[in-house]
Order: sequence, then structure tokens, then C-alpha cells
Amino acid sequence: MLATFIAAGVIPTAPAPVTADLVTLAEAKEYCRIDGAAAYEDATLSILIAAASGTVRDYAAGWDGTGEVPARLKLAALELIAAHFDTRGDVPDVHLERILGPYREHNV
Repeated sequence: MLATFIAAGVIPTAPAPVTADLVTLAEAKEYCRIDGAAAYEDATLSILIAAASGTVRDYAAGWDGTGEVPARLKLAALELIAAHFDTRGDVPDVHLERILGPYREHNV
């Protein structure tokens, strides 16, 4: 019975959380000025895209994830991707704290 009401739109369902990447691999390659990257660079960029998208989504909780991705959020993701791509292995602690913060356990 409940499923019937939900299907009919009488009882609204919560929107699914947005988990899609905020930028495409092609957009990231263009922004980072990468031409004809090797497959391993595509794999690295894909990881950076997913991580940057998650970081930006967590930080910008004011965006509900519907519709087109706002340009500012795309730019933030692209900046994170480029910074991490260019400085692989030399990332300041503040960046790591922002990335890992949601997974940190606080012991009391």
C-alpha cells in the first residue's frame, strides 16, 4: 500500500544523494593541459576527479545536487584536480586534512 502511494507521488521520496563526478575526464585533461595522456595518467586523473568531487560536494552542502553543476563548483573541483596532479607527492597537510576529515574518528 505504501509503495502505491509513493509510486503515485502522494508520498514524496527523498532525492538520491549525488555521487556523480562534478567534471569529466575530458574537462580535467583540458584544464590540466594534458594532451594524449597515457592510460596510467587517465587512471590517476579519474581518482583525482572522484576525490575532488567528493571534497567539493562535502564542502558545498548548500548545493542540493540537482540540475547542472554550478560553474564555481566545477572550478573548485578542477583547481583541486590540477593542484594534486601537478604536485603529486607534495601535498600540504591542510589538503590531506580536508580530504580525510570526514573519515577521521574522534576519540573522547
